Amino acid sequence: MGFKQNGNGVWVPDPIEYELGTAISAGDWNANSGGGRFIPPMRDELALAHKCALFKLAGVTHLEFHDTEAPAEKAEQITEIVHDCGLKIAMCTANLFRRPEFINGNFGSPDPKVRQAAINYTKAYITVGIEIFEAEKYVYWNGSNGTIMPLGVDYDGVYARVAECLDEIISWMITTYGREKALIFCIEPKPNEPPSWAVPADVGEALAIIAMMDPANRPFVGLNPETCHSQMASKRYAMELGLAAAAGKLFHVHLNGGSENPKFDEDRGFGDINPSIAVETVFTLQQIGYKSVVGLDVQPLPTDTNDQQCESIARSIRNFHRALTCCQRLDVTALNAARLSGDQATIAEMFTAAVCGC
Repeated sequence: MGFKQNGNGVWVPDPIEYELGTAISAGDWNANSGGGRFIPPMRDELALAHKCALFKLAGVTHLEFHDTEAPAEKAEQITEIVHDCGLKIAMCTANLFRRPEFINGNFGSPDPKVRQAAINYTKAYITVGIEIFEAEKYVYWNGSNGTIMPLGVDYDGVYARVAECLDEIISWMITTYGREKALIFCIEPKPNEPPSWAVPADVGEALAIIAMMDPANRPFVGLNPETCHSQMASKRYAMELGLAAAAGKLFHVHLNGGSENPKFDEDRGFGDINPSIAVETVFTLQQIGYKSVVGLDVQPLPTDTNDQQCESIARSIRNFHRALTCCQRLDVTALNAARLSGDQATIAEMFTAAVCGC
């Protein structure tokens, strides 16, 4: 965990390495009572020990927490429950969206008091992640950051402020804990919801923000792209993964599924709606050599019962392994030859045959 220096003296993430698909994380929030703007709660809220048992039965090896679900004062008790069930904690994140002070943004807010509050929440939960959870990663989801109205924020300043906040957090983390113990810090971009225009919206914007940071801090900040978020921005998710990896910044992933048309964040099971996206995603993870925990962020279906609260997770894991089987049908040498010659018809046939198995 933490960071190490490579042969060129550059600090790079040093996570525990796993064979792809053998380490799966899910959010504590992925087992829930349901409900929303148009749907009433349909299930009971389960105790953490009950959730952990269901997660483990589903095939999960690691959990993820917000500070509102696992507050600092309960972190030791929660860690004990998780470990007693044979699970670990992969990632933690401060909730910078479901708190009233962040209704108009967090790191990008024009109000310095709001930005400082976001920084303080983040520092406090990084402390929990390192000292209690022994987590591998910290994720910043942009959440409420952005604007709901044209000219609702100064467009040049909002990006610069996010970079400045991240610089303060990373500098503090390195000074306090050292580079070897620092949490791997990931930005999770999303184009909209809850803001109409969110910052950063996609992998490219997140990389631009990292480039604005102090060069000494840049190595410690990377990406956590999520499938639905990329699709909402009309991006091809596997291409977003490729961009992050090409920049050396693919530190974590959140896999799920949804309609390909730009909609809301559906958080359906990975591979449920479009199996071909699942195959393309898994193949890309294989090709870029991803060896870290695979994160899932999927919600129960509205009609799921109490006993099915983790079924979307279980099905996503099964779909991930189905996609791995499909990837075995792809001849990488032949695929690269078709790419080189520009033979798109052959590529289409190879991919369809791999997905369909015939």
